[in-house]
Amino acid sequence: MQERVKVFNFISGHGETVIESRLEDQVNQWLAELRGNVLRISQSESARAGGGHHITICVWYELRS
Repeated sequence: MQERVKVFNFISGHGETVIESRLEDQVNQWLAELRGNVLRISQSESARAGGGHHITICVWYELRS
């Protein structure tokens, strides 16, 4: 098995919502193109002083042959 990971990062600005964000579109587009099996997903969020929220999503997957 050859496991790989794809990492998505998003930093919201002041007044920007994380609901229906660009990140959601990016993840959905990548998943639609993925030729593999998703193994697990993790997400982390943190507030950044003066910089909104920082969100990281990691998707581990195995390529199909």
